[in-house]
Amino acid sequence: MDKESADYLKQAIEAILFMSPKGVNIKTIYKALPNISSDLIDISVEELVEEYNKRKTSISILRDNKKIEMVVKPDFHSFNIFATGTILSKSELKTLAYISLNSPIDQSKIIRKRPHEDLKILKDLDLITVEKNGRKNVLRITKKFNLLFKNKK
Repeated sequence: MDKESADYLKQAIEAILFMSPKGVNIKTIYKALPNISSDLIDISVEELVEEYNKRKTSISILRDNKKIEMVVKPDFHSFNIFATGTILSKSELKTLAYISLNSPIDQSKIIRKRPHEDLKILKDLDLITVEKNGRKNVLRITKKFNLLFKNKK
């Protein structure tokens, strides 16, 4: 693949991420670019992540497990009033804080103290993950949470 094609591929991935309101599964990107090998797409994603990390910009790209997302860096969160996305309710913030302070934690312990509906919203926003551990579900905070809330974990 020549330089123009490599640049075009990164720009296409960047456009997909920019237009998506939440994280994009890497398999979705593979399907959107069917004539390009998944290995080449993976390389382009990694290069794009590195480029955004080096740039002096308010945007960064996160790759967490199988999802990729374009996000605003924490220093620029004060401008979130311009976003049209979801704002967490007081209840959801309390649930998120409890999970953050105790991560990893069994889901059953959270459900006893906090509303179950909060977990679905936090999971949909990729702020927490739910992992099976035997018969239990274990909740953990994500890289996206750490970036958004400047967590050092």
